[in-house]
Amino acid sequence: MPNDIVNLTLCPRSGADTRSCWTCQTELVKVRLVATDLDGTFFGADHRPEARSVAAMNAAQAAGIICVAVTGRSHMGGIPLATSTGAELDWFIGSNGGHRVNLRTFEIEERLCFADDDVAEIRRRLEAEDDGFAFGWEAEDQLHWEAPFIELYPNRLTGNALRDEERLSDGTTPNGVGKMFVAHPHLGHSRLIERLQPHVGRHHATSSGINFAEVTPHGADKGTALARLCAQLDIVPEEVVAFGDNLNDLTMLAWAGRGVAMGNALNEVKAVADETTSTNVEFGVARILEELV
Repeated sequence: MPNDIVNLTLCPRSGADTRSCWTCQTELVKVRLVATDLDGTFFGADHRPEARSVAAMNAAQAAGIICVAVTGRSHMGGIPLATSTGAELDWFIGSNGGHRVNLRTFEIEERLCFADDDVAEIRRRLEAEDDGFAFGWEAEDQLHWEAPFIELYPNRLTGNALRDEERLSDGTTPNGVGKMFVAHPHLGHSRLIERLQPHVGRHHATSSGINFAEVTPHGADKGTALARLCAQLDIVPEEVVAFGDNLNDLTMLAWAGRGVAMGNALNEVKAVADETTSTNVEFGVARILEELV
């Protein structure tokens, strides 16, 4: 019996079968929104966007594509960095999906916070298992760090150092906790997240690459937050391209129609993504955006 003959059409740019080439597929499905992580993705080695990346992002926006920064950073520090070199962005989703800012009006459109009882319960469970955990939190547009956390990262933290009586515990938790930080002197971020998962309930534990974990309220992960914005804009996943490099990007890359891992991304991220571009210092985001426009 003769073999079936399959006629392949190769993309002149990538050399791949046009049926699996994302450059060709995006010509069939109009890209309406681009979402990018910042550190390790849109930012270069100095944690700021390079001129080529800014130019590519601005060209995409000029072509009518909505451009969104989606980061673990809070809006207090993240927005100035993301826009400091002239990058034109439409929305900023910060704190791993915990809040959203419209960059045209600078209105905070969404802010998710823990119930105080939830914060206290997570801490109680962790300390019952191991007294080596250290804590910090983001609340009311401020970062707060307990002394054991500062001892682990003495040169990497900004925000408020707390007195012994100002602990993230029942009765002293400030209103509006949007993110918990959890560290342990003997656990890297992957192992730390594994230890946290049984104790955070419906909430979300992840990491942006530093050796501590970030716990955010239910619904405050990058993929869910991006999906909420797109639903309001009547945009479907197939019309979205998303870029990321770390564990906190997994849900976003999985949700987007075209999830792009950076060349410097963790292997777990590359496994979830639809494709891998070059590294952040080799303008991986810019290369894809330049193809789109």
